[in-house]
Amino acid sequence: MSDTLRILLFFAAIATGGWILYMIRKLQVKMQDAIFWVIFAGILFVLGIFPEACYWLTDKLGIMSPANLIFLVVIFLLLEKVFTLSIVVSQLEEKVSVLSSEVALRSNAAEKRLDKEEKRLDQDEERLDKNEERLDEEEKRLDELIEKTKDGKDKEI
Repeated sequence: MSDTLRILLFFAAIATGGWILYMIRKLQVKMQDAIFWVIFAGILFVLGIFPEACYWLTDKLGIMSPANLIFLVVIFLLLEKVFTLSIVVSQLEEKVSVLSSEVALRSNAAEKRLDKEEKRLDQDEERLDKNEERLDEEEKRLDELIEKTKDGKDKEI
């Protein structure tokens, strides 16, 4: 393994580890994701610091060069992460579908209740108007009776 690749792996591991630690401090990464990325950075770090391990694995697995092994490991880990994220996206899409259906049902029920209450309010307003009309009529009759009684008393005097 060339020194350039070793240095690149080392700095990639340090950068990935630092970035993950920063994201964990900001609470922007779920613990499951943070563990994955820490392990990913650890693998890059081990391969960069101990190239003998990479040579040993290359010989045992029958791979032509250590660089190919590193690419194989990185591609495998990233494909696993993509698969995991695909599962999470599918679950979230299902939740969004269920929640949107629930919101639609609740909205429809709320509209029906609102319409029912508006009808009841309209009926109450009509009753109130009728009662006000009756009250006005009763006040007029009372005023007429008062006038008649006043006129009757004035005539007696």
